[in-house]
Amino acid sequence: MRVLTGLRDVERRPRAVAIGTFDGVHAGHRAVIGEAVARGREHGLTTAVLTFDRHPLALLDRARQPRLLTTADEKRRLIAELGPDELILLAFDTTLAALGPDDFCTDILHDALSARLVVVGANFTFGAGGAGDAGALRRCGERLGFEAVALRLVTEDGRPISSTRIRLLLHEGRLEDVRAILGRPPSAAGRVVPGDRRGRTLGMPTANVDVEAGTLFPGKGVYVARVRVAGRWFRAAVNVGHNPTFHDRDEPTTHVTVEAHLLGFEGDIYARDIRVDFLHKLRDERRFESVDALVAQMRADVSAAAALDDPALDEVGLGGA
Repeated sequence: MRVLTGLRDVERRPRAVAIGTFDGVHAGHRAVIGEAVARGREHGLTTAVLTFDRHPLALLDRARQPRLLTTADEKRRLIAELGPDELILLAFDTTLAALGPDDFCTDILHDALSARLVVVGANFTFGAGGAGDAGALRRCGERLGFEAVALRLVTEDGRPISSTRIRLLLHEGRLEDVRAILGRPPSAAGRVVPGDRRGRTLGMPTANVDVEAGTLFPGKGVYVARVRVAGRWFRAAVNVGHNPTFHDRDEPTTHVTVEAHLLGFEGDIYARDIRVDFLHKLRDERRFESVDALVAQMRADVSAAAALDDPALDEVGLGGA
């Protein structure tokens, strides 16, 4: 898949284009992209995914800007797996935000991309102020010579799949529900940075993950995860929280941390890039009356991580608990 930043290097050739923000690349997004790829190939068109370099609300309304379900790199990887020829990243700036629906269709879809087919979700909106919808896109296509297809929203348990719903489920720690919607475990990525090294003194060394800013991970609690570091996978017990045994919950400086104890890992992990795939919630975060009680619970959490039977562990060679 060729990644293009902007329209300057886009070659003139007829295209099938999937358009969307595609945060999370969930089942609904995959349906839109898959339709464009399948129909584009059927008709001999170059297949392209058109998306943005940031969430539109990052510019339009920062107070409502959501935390993202995937990092930029993870989003590219997931889109590439669906097989489009191109990923085109538009800078969502004031110029693009001010472009009306007709101008968006003419300047971008017709003139720049030579679109012959455009695929979107049924709830798609575009143009300044979200003035354009799927109906407006169809009318543009009739005028400019491309077919516009608006796919029905994909549902799960009778409810439309959306990134907003996934964010709520993640906050509640309902990982199995999230996996059913995404088709994969929710994940967080970042770099391992020095922490307070308390885990090492307790006999449970942890990797303190500096999660990429603006991304979302599950709510506070302890989880079983699979972790990829230095090209290898490890089982892990992961704490998302702020260590209430050692910190006051009302401390103004307290912030949420992601700490992972990797089973079987040996060596220096600092400054390494790491990916944490959250599989199962073990318990809520809580305060312990003593360090000994905390250590006993941490050992129980690690034992649970070692014993978990999960197909996602089998996929990466960590089965046989």
